[in-house]
Amino acid sequence: MRAFLLLLCGFMLATLSNAQAWDINETKSRPLPFLAGMLTGIVVHEIGHGIVATAEGYDIGVDGFSIVYPNARMTRSSHLEVASAGIQTQWLLSEAILRKYEARPAAGLSQHHAGMVMSHIAITAAYLTFLNNHPDGDLIGIEEATGLSTDTLAALLILPAALDYWRLTGKDVPRWVPAVSAGYKGAGLAAIWTY
Repeated sequence: MRAFLLLLCGFMLATLSNAQAWDINETKSRPLPFLAGMLTGIVVHEIGHGIVATAEGYDIGVDGFSIVYPNARMTRSSHLEVASAGIQTQWLLSEAILRKYEARPAAGLSQHHAGMVMSHIAITAAYLTFLNNHPDGDLIGIEEATGLSTDTLAALLILPAALDYWRLTGKDVPRWVPAVSAGYKGAGLAAIWTY
């Protein structure tokens, strides 16, 4: 798994390019594809938790809007991997979409894909505000695994979300922005899977 993550980080850093901005005003005439993309991004985030938990042998359940792991006795590293799986998934999804967009900016970015990237940014904003201390939330799980406070964890999530917002909406985004975003995400993935 570590070798795969290192290869993935290298791949992310290898393709640096500029792109033209996607304009959120495009959603005014056709909001449904964008909203469907937002919903897809949220569902993919949750599926990430389910995939990692199932792969590690844990049962999954649903409690309201939260995925829970009934009777799970997780090690600290497993707890970190499962609790952060949604974040990892949204990072990988956003990176794949933005890399494709940056490689072919003339082709444009679909409303659906823009919504999927925006869901990553919205989820991060939720972690900074009302989901910061949610008892079944990802940040509490990561806090339990690492000992880092939820405020510290939320702060660690700001940079890739801010850079991805810039990549999504900015004009003539400097080449270092995708490199820093991908490098930060890659370092985060490596830290999680080697914990």
